[in-house]
Amino acid sequence: MRIKIDQWEVLRAVQLYLKHKYGFDYDLVDGLAAWPDIEYQERVQVLKKHKNGRVVKNEHGYPVVDHTKTTYKTKSTQWEDTDSMTLYLTWPKN
Repeated sequence: MRIKIDQWEVLRAVQLYLKHKYGFDYDLVDGLAAWPDIEYQERVQVLKKHKNGRVVKNEHGYPVVDHTKTTYKTKSTQWEDTDSMTLYLTWPKN
């Protein structure tokens, strides 16, 4: 099942949460000074290499990732009014 939620719908939900949890009532959709920022972590993969510098490949011919040297880089983006969030749900089998 695919659920698509627009930016204004998420802001309304955050607004209701702030009002319910903290008693803080403010119109987030019309009262924003700037677009919301979304901060996320992006994985920077490092490939395993032989002593001669060539990339190590697995039995299927794909490069092998060195998980001990893999790092994460913090990135951010602005969530504008035309953006949306999509959730893909699977229902449990009975």
